[in-house]
This record gives sequence, C-alpha cells and structure tokens, in this order.
Amino acid sequence: MAEYRTLKAAFFWSLLVTSDTAAQLLVKLGATQKTPAKWPAHPLIFIGYSFYILSFIAWMQILKHTRLSIALSAASVLYVTVAFCSYFFLGEAITINIVIGTILISIGIFILSWNESKKQTTPDHYR
Repeated sequence: MAEYRTLKAAFFWSLLVTSDTAAQLLVKLGATQKTPAKWPAHPLIFIGYSFYILSFIAWMQILKHTRLSIALSAASVLYVTVAFCSYFFLGEAITINIVIGTILISIGIFILSWNESKKQTTPDHYR
C-alpha cells in the first residue's frame, strides 16, 4: 500500500512539473506568434491553458495528501524547470541571477525537506 501511495505521489508531482512547465512555455510561444486570421488568440495559448488544467488537477491531488508548506516549497522546483526549459526551447538567456536564484531555491527545498523528515509522521487526515 505504501508503494502505491509513493508511486501515485510521484506520478502527480511529475504531472504537475511537466504540465505546468509546458503550459508556461506554450503560452509564451503563443503570445509571441502572429495570431491566425479569425482566431481570438494563437492556438498555442489554448493548448497551453489545457496544460494548466492538467496542472491544476495534479496540484489538487498533491494538496490532498501533502502538507501545504511542503507542497508549496517543493512546487518551487517549477522556477528551475521553467528557467532551463526556456533556455533550451526558447533560447532565453540564463543569467547569473537566475543561477544564484535556482541554487538558493534548491537549498531552501533541501532545508525544508530535511526539517520535515525529522518531525513525527503525518497525521491520518493528511494521507
């Protein structure tokens, strides 16, 4: 049963990171492209928002089983994935400020996770 919960949590975290990162990249791409005639917005924007819906579903599942303080800090990994995917897929620059910020976010996540692992087990209403 614990393996199933771990696998389920890994699935929803992976879904959150990939769908939210894809959504942000697609909306950015759609916003910078010329909108086809008779379309209210570029189709990539609509596709991006569909990925936001997937991201929202994953986030709701994560919040059902994770403490909010941990979920919010762990979700900050999205800053890292968006920065690096923007570099690789959109050709955006990675500045020293982005690198330093990414390192600080990673250190913060490690500290929060380490601190939470020392606490007693999660109450039943969080499972």
